[in-house]
Amino acid sequence: MTQPIALDFEDRPRFYFTTHPRDAVRKSLLPGAYVLLVASAHWDAKNNRFKITRPPADHIAGFCIDSGGFTAARKWGKYPWTYRQYMDFIREMNRDVPVQFAAVMDYACIPSNGKKSEINIDRIKATIQNEIALRQIAPDIPWLPILQGDNFEERSEDLKLRRALNLLPTEYAGIGSLVGRGIQATIDTVQFYANELPGVKFHGFGIPIKALDDPVVFATTKSWDTYSWSWRRGKRNMPEEYRKRENETHSAYTRRLASLYWDRTVCPRLMRGRQMTLHELFNIQEISPCS
Repeated sequence: MTQPIALDFEDRPRFYFTTHPRDAVRKSLLPGAYVLLVASAHWDAKNNRFKITRPPADHIAGFCIDSGGFTAARKWGKYPWTYRQYMDFIREMNRDVPVQFAAVMDYACIPSNGKKSEINIDRIKATIQNEIALRQIAPDIPWLPILQGDNFEERSEDLKLRRALNLLPTEYAGIGSLVGRGIQATIDTVQFYANELPGVKFHGFGIPIKALDDPVVFATTKSWDTYSWSWRRGKRNMPEEYRKRENETHSAYTRRLASLYWDRTVCPRLMRGRQMTLHELFNIQEISPCS
């Protein structure tokens, strides 16, 4: 099986296209893309099971799985699936392409106006308990721990609880409850963890891409994802090149938006301020993933 050239930079944060199940097909995905799939979007509530929609193995470079805890809590009040169902879903999706990581079943924290919220502490404890259970049931799956909290007091409490359980991440961890918090709040949060967990790299779930302009965020972010690349679908007031063309299929439009996002948003951020070697300068067209 011939794999396409990965849309990736070895020494730069890796970008995952957060992808709906209907878009997890070769006609919609860029060759060599890394893809994040959200478990809650694959859940069939009517039949109480996951629907399996695997991305094309010979078309993508890799994929990861997020549990979709925010959506699950909003739609069903809690996770409607069991640990074993989640584990089986990951293994089914993992059949053709090894999963890069699978996020534990976390619980997003609600805005608490800068004060410690008992609701959020309960969610942090439940997230930790889920991680312990999933690691015990399926130690072979590359689980990604999710650090939670709405403010630094809550996030410090999370780390305190983890330290007592010998569950502090040492290499790679996801940072939760960042979506919609703004650029500066994201920067401050990543800097907080960089200080508290030196040597650990992070996955930023849905972080604003402008946060990567901060040198600490850039240096400590191993990967990030967003739905933003496809948000322009259905919007009216946007440049012509982002609008759906006459007779353009949904999949063709989706793939074109992905290409525009990669070329105009992701690549410029990853290449900004990059120090190139002489080899790179003389072979830029050959080696650049953006070319």
